[in-house]
Amino acid sequence: MLLKSIVDCRCPLESAFREFRSVSISPARLAVLALGPFGILASTYAICLSRHDPQAAAFADQVTAAETRGAKVQSVRQTLLLDACHERSRKLQGQLPADFEIVCRAPFILAGDVPAERLAKLHEEAVLPLSRALWRAFFDRKPDEPIVLVALSDEARYIQVAHDLDGYDVAAYAAYYNRKERRIVLNLSHGTGTLAHELSHALVQSDFPEMPEWFDEGLASLHEDTVYSADGLLLIPQPNWRSRILVDALQADELPDLATLIRTQSFRGEGEGLHYACVRGLCLFLHQKGLLTHFYRKFRTECASDPTGLATLREVVGATDDAALDQEFRRWVFQQASPASS
Repeated sequence: MLLKSIVDCRCPLESAFREFRSVSISPARLAVLALGPFGILASTYAICLSRHDPQAAAFADQVTAAETRGAKVQSVRQTLLLDACHERSRKLQGQLPADFEIVCRAPFILAGDVPAERLAKLHEEAVLPLSRALWRAFFDRKPDEPIVLVALSDEARYIQVAHDLDGYDVAAYAAYYNRKERRIVLNLSHGTGTLAHELSHALVQSDFPEMPEWFDEGLASLHEDTVYSADGLLLIPQPNWRSRILVDALQADELPDLATLIRTQSFRGEGEGLHYACVRGLCLFLHQKGLLTHFYRKFRTECASDPTGLATLREVVGATDDAALDQEFRRWVFQQASPASS
């Protein structure tokens, strides 16, 4: 019975198969049946591709053209900068003593009475990290002219080179920046702590040449004492000895009016130390409120109509007038008088 059931089940299948084989199919029909589905898929894909957005295509062309132009401009600028660095290096060889080494790392040229390996290390471990951190935080335009750093091994060599190169008496300074020559001269025997100060001056000159002296010195002195953020990308300013001067002046009722200091044309001279403490303190005040980078870029944009930056400062801080701005700053200075801030 089981065998008969199996035979009975196969009979309909065999019958259907014999009927299918008996049907005559032309080669053309067979080709359509075999290739038709693939043709439908290919046609659908082609239709989808042909339905492009003209605006999107035009925008893509504009982006490609802009990127091409940008790459060409950057390449030309880099070539010109390298040529300028090599030319400046040749000029330096005639200005500096014969035993000085020169290392070119565009846009920087490092020279000094120390081995070339030490100059290269100074660039890699100090100049480059500081510059990158400052570029990230503030400066959008990088130098298109060489910046020279002359590093001297001791006090006597530093004083002599400063006199011979620039006619400067630098007995009271560990470093200085010659704005006209775009040149930093550094006394290595005092360490590299003042390098960030002078480097800030040099990079500001390329990005914000109209910056008034109060902000130029405030931003530079702010970076005298910093630590790197945990990711190593940014500089975090710290209170320093200038903060103590600021607090002492407030307690002695000798702190100058902020708006008057910003407007003054006599930043140096009498009271210079306190002036530096005030403008560094103001920059630290803005930094701790998360406003310094915003103030820098907004002031740079609006400096033609606000050359001192006072109006921009009031707006950024949210002060209604000069008196309110000064009061806000004095409250902050008072808070720095705590033991933890000393």
